[in-house]
Amino acid sequence: MSEEKIETLVYEPKSTDNKSISFIWLLPLVVLMILGWIAYESYTKKGTNISVIFKNAEDLKEGVTPLEYKGLVLGKVTKIEINDLNSVKVNILVNSDVAKYVAIEGSGFWIKKPTISLTKVSGLGTLLSGNKIELYPKYKTLKEFENAKPQFEFTGLDTKPSLLEDTDGYYVNILSRGEDLIEVETPIFYNRFQIGEISSKEFKDGKVYLKAYIYQKYKYLVNRSSQFIMNKALKVNFGPGGLNLEFSSLYSAIVGGITVETPQKDAQKIKEDKYYILSSDKKEFMERTPINLKLTDAKGIGINTLIMYKGVEVGKIDDLQLTQDNIIAKAYVYKKYDYLLSENSTFNIEETEVSLDGVKNLNSIVSGNYLTINYKKGKAKDSFEVLNNSMEKVVNDLVITLKAQNLNSITKNSKLYFKNIPIGKVLDYSLSSDLKHVNISLLVKKKYKKLINNKSLFYDMSSKLLELKNLDLDINYAGIKPLIDGGIAIVEVDRKAKSTKKSFKLYNSYKDVQTLKREYSHGSYLNADFDNSFNLKVNEAISYKNQEIGFVKSINFGENRSKVKLFIYKKYMKYISKKSRFYKKDAIKLDATMGGVLFELDNFSSLLFGSLELDNSATTTFPKYKIYSSSDAMKNFTNTLSILFDDVEGVRPQFSKLNYKGVDIGKVSNIILTPQNKVLVKVQVFKNYDRFSKEGTIFYLKKPKVSLTEVKNVGSTILPVDIGVIASSQRSFQNNFSGYDSLEDVKKVDNGEILKVVSSKPTVVNEDAPIYYKNVEIGKVNKINLNSDGTQTIISCLIYNQYKHLIRKNSTFHDISGFKMKFSIFTGTEIKTNTVTSILKGGLLVITPYKYSEVANTNDIFTLKKELKEDWQDINPSIK
Repeated sequence: MSEEKIETLVYEPKSTDNKSISFIWLLPLVVLMILGWIAYESYTKKGTNISVIFKNAEDLKEGVTPLEYKGLVLGKVTKIEINDLNSVKVNILVNSDVAKYVAIEGSGFWIKKPTISLTKVSGLGTLLSGNKIELYPKYKTLKEFENAKPQFEFTGLDTKPSLLEDTDGYYVNILSRGEDLIEVETPIFYNRFQIGEISSKEFKDGKVYLKAYIYQKYKYLVNRSSQFIMNKALKVNFGPGGLNLEFSSLYSAIVGGITVETPQKDAQKIKEDKYYILSSDKKEFMERTPINLKLTDAKGIGINTLIMYKGVEVGKIDDLQLTQDNIIAKAYVYKKYDYLLSENSTFNIEETEVSLDGVKNLNSIVSGNYLTINYKKGKAKDSFEVLNNSMEKVVNDLVITLKAQNLNSITKNSKLYFKNIPIGKVLDYSLSSDLKHVNISLLVKKKYKKLINNKSLFYDMSSKLLELKNLDLDINYAGIKPLIDGGIAIVEVDRKAKSTKKSFKLYNSYKDVQTLKREYSHGSYLNADFDNSFNLKVNEAISYKNQEIGFVKSINFGENRSKVKLFIYKKYMKYISKKSRFYKKDAIKLDATMGGVLFELDNFSSLLFGSLELDNSATTTFPKYKIYSSSDAMKNFTNTLSILFDDVEGVRPQFSKLNYKGVDIGKVSNIILTPQNKVLVKVQVFKNYDRFSKEGTIFYLKKPKVSLTEVKNVGSTILPVDIGVIASSQRSFQNNFSGYDSLEDVKKVDNGEILKVVSSKPTVVNEDAPIYYKNVEIGKVNKINLNSDGTQTIISCLIYNQYKHLIRKNSTFHDISGFKMKFSIFTGTEIKTNTVTSILKGGLLVITPYKYSEVANTNDIFTLKKELKEDWQDINPSIK
């Protein structure tokens, strides 16, 4: 084998010149540019340092506490140090863009703290973030800021400054005498609407100077004629009617306030250097006419004693001066009443009268007696002599004599009353010459003389309170005052009778007089009967609309029924017709409802004799007049419906109401257990009986119900259960009905329609769960039951009337109860829910397709769907 020669080849490398610069050298240059920009930004935005000296730095924090103006952050506290033992220095870095508005002369700084007052709550945000420093600028315009000199050291304000004075408002000065407490931010009202507030106050020379800030849009309400008056939470007024207390609003009771009254809307504005006077009463602004009064005895009259005319305050006494012979009172009458100051007018002193029946002129107990003006037209006069009522002269008054068996409590101070109004008084009394009776001299005031004639009847109001004799109760009561002080009453019988008698008999009681009055009366007789189930007495009053129109003349008692002769006064016979009925009226009526307890006491005659009431509410005629034991018994005779229930727990006779749309239209009169173990309820309809005695009318028990979505009939948890009514539009008459245990059992209700939805699978939907259409509640689940074999759940759904047209035969119902969770490693966790209510109670969602069919009715049955299509929210048909 021959040896081969191996040759090694070496290639020469090819080289080229690279003249470009590497990009790596640009990196330091970019870094230098960024650092330069940062340095420039830091320098330009560094801001301006200022220092403010405060008395303390409570809740101020370095690097945290901001400097603000109207909620805008202007800077931040950088350092807090001790200035001296009484103050601290706070360094603030002010943002450079606002430094020209802050670091200038006149700027004020105060520490903003949370404030809770009676009129305003502010600064509550500082409860979490700590106190803030607030800027109070001196200047308001840009031009002022440009001309201002820079300043970097300031002394902080001790308190919050007053309202910032700017051009957007109107400022006026008010002078207060200091008797009322006025604080900054006290509201100013016009017609009870706030139009401004007190911006500042200053005390000097023993007076309080206030500055009021009137909001720009209300400044036209304040001018030279304006009057500023303090609001009073409680106004106490003493007048002839006694003590009058007037309470203002709760807001005024807490914060007070000032009211502005502006009688002249077109008056000029007040000058800046002028002051309004703050008054405690608007009467201080009224013009006055001075007068002089001469008194022989002051009798409790003093400074500020009222002068009254017909119960209205017309003036006051300013001063009293004692002379050698009498007393001179300096007084005034308001200018608008100075027509009362005539030469024929007289002034009298009204004194206090205190008795068990009441207190007359209560103001004189506290502030002394008062004066009244008896006005008579005449020439003007400014000086008067004040008389006491006991000095009044008897002119053209009538004096008569009453003959009584006993004087009883009658005295010379006893009064004569007509309808409990005093019309005269006892002048004197004495024994007759034969010593058998008492003669009482009685004065009747001139203007009441026409009440006295030959048929007038008088009785002693103070002889006895009551007397029980032979089981016959005799009551003689017309108030405690006549009983204690003595009193005589007159009863008018015939105003057209002659007036020749001057002597009359005084009867012992009202009952005696009432019997005689009836004997004197003209009228007609009616024959009636009653069933002996209740007591009826001769002389019982017959009333109509609280007016006595007659009485029971006689009774002919029978074994089962009794005949009665009724006497009706002539002028009331027009109210008697063939539709009239009578019933025994209760003297006391008690009725308890959620609105409270109703207690009614009948008139005085009913307490004395008993009472029958005339009723003309019937719509049919009757062959003869009947008397019933009560109003209920009368109405039961014609206005009664029968309702059959399975159970009526909570229903109470006479207390449970028949209720239609929140209005009581009747009540339960009786409850009867039937042989079939059903409960028959008799209900009495007050009125519109024909409207509710119709075929198809529905009655159901309004039992209390408390759920997550509603609280219903909660009153029935305390008071008896009522019966609800759904009226029928049918015309056929019916008065026997089957009632429902609850509104949920009713197949058709007056505010909607019931549709059935069935589900073969369990559902968490509960009764009262909402039904939604596009997330709007259109109904609720009324009731849930199982079918007969237990394979399906039947859900009764109430759809409200305004939404019935949305439910079509091909609509679908979906269960959206609770919430659904979907977990995936790749897509994450997804939780779907509808509302809080649907989580707790369940809920249904209705979807109607674009191609919808006819409107659904109560015969249609829907199947409950468990799942919703992904695009259900995009289904949006226009349903008509």
